[in-house]
Amino acid sequence: MNRTVKLRILFIAILIALVFIGYLSLVDRPGRRTYEAYVALHGQEPFGPINRPTPDPPGTVVLYRFGRGGVTCFDVFHSEELREVLSSKDGKRATMEYDTFTHFGKVRAYNVHSVDGIVLANGSHVLHADFAAIAGVAGPAGSDTGSKDACW
Repeated sequence: MNRTVKLRILFIAILIALVFIGYLSLVDRPGRRTYEAYVALHGQEPFGPINRPTPDPPGTVVLYRFGRGGVTCFDVFHSEELREVLSSKDGKRATMEYDTFTHFGKVRAYNVHSVDGIVLANGSHVLHADFAAIAGVAGPAGSDTGSKDACW
């Protein structure tokens, strides 16, 4: 092979390596974010009860916070253990840590890592089935419009 062909192959190999490294740094990037959220043990949030076909089972805990554009971001847990630990916080704020996974700068997936220091998940692994949250976004004044992007 002549020198020009070797340089082209080297250039292509370096270019592929840079694209691969750039892709890895921008896709499925883990992170952790901390927010203050209100605790609701009674099934009522600022926008009224969450619309579900059946009543809340015992142990329901709703943690909610306000995002951009008037949306309310919430996570619902069905955990008697979490309800007991947070019983003194009903109507008050608790510190929530989220394990987030971003794609090109936008949060595409997350788990609630901890609530007031109680570890619920580590990365994408939830430590106990009761600690798996049902997440949602309620639009302004209880409307069904709202984007989860407004929560991050």
